[in-house]
Amino acid sequence: MTRTAGEPGTTPDTARARREFPPTAARLLAAARRILVRKGYAGLTMQAIQKEAGVNGALVHYYFGSKAGLLEALVDSLFEDPAFGYSDTVTSAPAGAARAQALLEWLGRITADRRSGRLLYELLPHILRSQKLRRRAAELYAAYREFDGECLADGADADADLREDLGALSVAVVEGLGIQAAVDSGGFERDRAYALWQQVITHYVNDVIDDKEVVP
Repeated sequence: MTRTAGEPGTTPDTARARREFPPTAARLLAAARRILVRKGYAGLTMQAIQKEAGVNGALVHYYFGSKAGLLEALVDSLFEDPAFGYSDTVTSAPAGAARAQALLEWLGRITADRRSGRLLYELLPHILRSQKLRRRAAELYAAYREFDGECLADGADADADLREDLGALSVAVVEGLGIQAAVDSGGFERDRAYALWQQVITHYVNDVIDDKEVVP
């Protein structure tokens, strides 16, 4: 799902370095994202990108090298969207429960965006088939598990395994809800499910981690 968080090895004290594209390249990426949402991967042709972006299709090769290069940039763009704010909006929150709450609110905005789930749904099969894309996505997911786990357990005496597990659950909820909503956009109540997750994890963080207890 679309977000901007930490690179591998970062902590909540370190916001992620953002990948910047020239204006025309950013325009091509935005056009490709719109096509994926409307028509799916099958509709993502060079001709369609050229028409959607209103620029020469040869510029895809100029900026990205090939359609495979464009796909790699699209994978990065899945995790980076200024519309949802950056990770420093979370890390600037006071340490402890307030930072965990800031993370949950930030992820809630991401989860509520149905375009993100559709983009992931369309790109995931191609990520799995490409060793390069799979490796890049794995790096990003590792960073987000670390970031979420550190934020959720911030200020608590939680061991590394617990922080890792909290991060894994957080990522799984956001990604899983997005994919389910992409598959069943009319019948799946994603917002209600996320609100329940937020209540459950907040209760856990406040009543278990802050009390330094361990749940079997």
